[in-house]
Amino acid sequence: MVKKKYNYTDLQERIDGLIGKFGLYKTIEVIASLSNNTELNSKNSQKAKLLLVFVISKSIDVFNLKEDLFYTSVIQEYREARMACYYLLRKYTDTSYGKIGENFNQSKRVIFYNYHKCDEILSIPQFYKPFVEKFKILEDHSINFISKLN
Repeated sequence: MVKKKYNYTDLQERIDGLIGKFGLYKTIEVIASLSNNTELNSKNSQKAKLLLVFVISKSIDVFNLKEDLFYTSVIQEYREARMACYYLLRKYTDTSYGKIGENFNQSKRVIFYNYHKCDEILSIPQFYKPFVEKFKILEDHSINFISKLN
């Protein structure tokens, strides 16, 4: 899946298109809504559960894995997919490491370690290109899903 490299001209054209279609006021509301609705808090526990299911199923798809092996396999692709899930769930919800661990049958230490490992990997993407590409796709889908939930 090849993604197009966008620049500010492309952004301006898309914004102009939105303004032409919806008007200035509604376009500003849409942009504000998208930027304000990228996190779920504990009051939205049902939405957080939906996000959990979505992130897991989408990671299985993006990383091209077998669903029945997702939680148990020690193959690197499976571990990376789970790590990406931990990271996204922690980043976009206020769920604790322990609670995320319960959902994956892992300890909070495992979640904590993998969260910080993923953060480290994302800080030097040139050394982990395949993972970072898949992670970005998964994150984009997750943000889209969150904005639709809100």
